[in-house]
Amino acid sequence: MANIVTKKLDLLSDKSNLKYVNWKSVDLLEKYITRFDEIKKRSFSKHWVAAQKYLRKQIIRAREIGLLPYTK
Repeated sequence: MANIVTKKLDLLSDKSNLKYVNWKSVDLLEKYITRFDEIKKRSFSKHWVAAQKYLRKQIIRAREIGLLPYTK
């Protein structure tokens, strides 16, 4: 039997889904923050560059408003 490799599907794998990610979706943004409250690297999250930059911008906005912590 051949080894079948499946691609990881994610919300940000399609450009049209980027509109659902904003600073108000705190539960989604928490998935991309480490336990030390650092933003996960692009090599870990496997997103394309524009999606990772957009995600980073939304995490920073949520931190400035006070929805996400800077540190624990």
